[in-house]
Amino acid sequence: MPIVDSPRAKEFVRLLRQRLSEQTVSHSIFAAALMASFADEAGITNDQAVTAGLLHDLYKDADDASALATAEKWGIVLTETQRSNPGLLHGALAAEECRRDLGITDPAVLEAIEWHTTGKPGLGPVGLALYLADFAEPSRRHPAAAEAREILRQEGYRKALLYASGKKLEHVNSKRDIDPTTLEFHRWLIEFLGSND
Repeated sequence: MPIVDSPRAKEFVRLLRQRLSEQTVSHSIFAAALMASFADEAGITNDQAVTAGLLHDLYKDADDASALATAEKWGIVLTETQRSNPGLLHGALAAEECRRDLGITDPAVLEAIEWHTTGKPGLGPVGLALYLADFAEPSRRHPAAAEAREILRQEGYRKALLYASGKKLEHVNSKRDIDPTTLEFHRWLIEFLGSND
C-alpha cells in the first residue's frame, strides 16, 4: 500500500521538509515506503509503517548541543554513550516530540522511533520493521543495503532483518563509541528469530 494512503502522510512530509535536509527527507520517505511494502509480513499496519518510517529521523539534523539541551529540557535520561555521542539521541528526541507535539499515541510507533538506531532486546514488530527499513531503504548507498533488500525479496523479512542487524553490528564495532545495546539487540534477535522458526 502506498504511503499516501496513510491519513497524515502529507502533513508529516511537510514537517520533514521544513526541518531536515533533502537527503534526510528522501531517506525518511524511502524508509516509510519500504516498510509499508513488507508491513503485512512484519505483522504491522500500513499507518504504523508510514508514521514510524517518516518520523524516525525528525531530529537527525540537530547539532549535538541542541540535542543535549532538548534531552535535558524534556527529562530524557542519557547513557554515557549518548553523552559522548549525542547523535544517538535523535531517535529518543523524535519519539518524544511525536508524543508531545504531534499527538502520536501508538506505543509501538513511539518505541520504534526511539530505538531505531540501536535496536533493543524485546523490540516489538514496528521497531523491528523500522530497524530493517532504516538500514536497507533504496537511497542507502552501502552494498549491504542492496543485499538486505535482495534477501528481503528472495528469502523474506526475518532473514533480511537478521542480516541487517549483523551488518550494523560489524559497522558499529569499527567505531570509537559503541552503544552496548546494539550487541544486546543482535544477540536477542538471534534467539528471538530462532525461537519462532
